[in-house]
Amino acid sequence: MPDRRSILAARLVIVLFRAFEQAARHADLTIPQFRFMLMLRRGPRRASELAASSGIGRPTASALIAEMERRGLIYRRREEADARAVELRLTEDGERRFARLDEALAGAFETHLPEAEREAILDSFATMALFIDGRGKQHSAATSAD
Repeated sequence: MPDRRSILAARLVIVLFRAFEQAARHADLTIPQFRFMLMLRRGPRRASELAASSGIGRPTASALIAEMERRGLIYRRREEADARAVELRLTEDGERRFARLDEALAGAFETHLPEAEREAILDSFATMALFIDGRGKQHSAATSAD
């Protein structure tokens, strides 16, 4: 039987996801578009990388990319090392739209935080985010070395 706290955390994710969908809709973006933009913020990616990282098929990724390109959020550029390969990058407008939605998502999250536990909860989520992002081991090692 899973820990009751894990069940509550999973339910919380569902509630927050709904709030995030509403914030994204208000920003005229979708969560899948935001997810692609999040990956592209870390640097150029190929369409196949975006699809694989998002757990979606290439046809779905292609349609999403085409829509984002049509809206001026991303652009294609030939890779310097391999002229046959195309990498995707965010446009300046894509960067701005990402930043606005990022702030809106943070605001939607913060409305659910009880003030007395705000710092502890934010610290816990930051630790979890770093761990999920693959930097948890690095973060733990750096903290241990202090």
